[in-house]
Amino acid sequence: MKRLKLTLISAMLVWALPLLAHDEGHGPKLSDTGNYGGVLTAVVEAKNAPQGAKAPLVYKAELTRSEDSTVRVYIYDLAMKPLPAEALPKTAQASLVSMKGGKESSTPFALNLEGANFTGKAPAPASKPFSIDVTFKTKDRELLAGFDNLD
Repeated sequence: MKRLKLTLISAMLVWALPLLAHDEGHGPKLSDTGNYGGVLTAVVEAKNAPQGAKAPLVYKAELTRSEDSTVRVYIYDLAMKPLPAEALPKTAQASLVSMKGGKESSTPFALNLEGANFTGKAPAPASKPFSIDVTFKTKDRELLAGFDNLD
């Protein structure tokens, strides 16, 4: 009988784990698709990121990755029109975040504006899945695009 109770409790905990997962991201969930076949996410003010899906949407961003670890990030307005290069800073800061042995590791890398997108080389992730957070400033706002559950 004890074994049955223990098994049932264990099963309930395993089923409850997805409820505790952080899958809201750093902004509202988007239903659009990217223009380059990449992963699309919300761009929010960094100070509002803790609000999760309730954070006000500022822009949209698309992340593409190449075999050689090149990362490209395209920034769009709310209607999915690319922002002109003049509206973007010359650089952005990215961070690859992964878990290894129960510990979170974060490795920063730079992104430079090339044409109308940010481009850089991503470091190898310590484990999969991993996330890439991109921050950049426009005028007086610090913005964040969080690309979660990449593999």
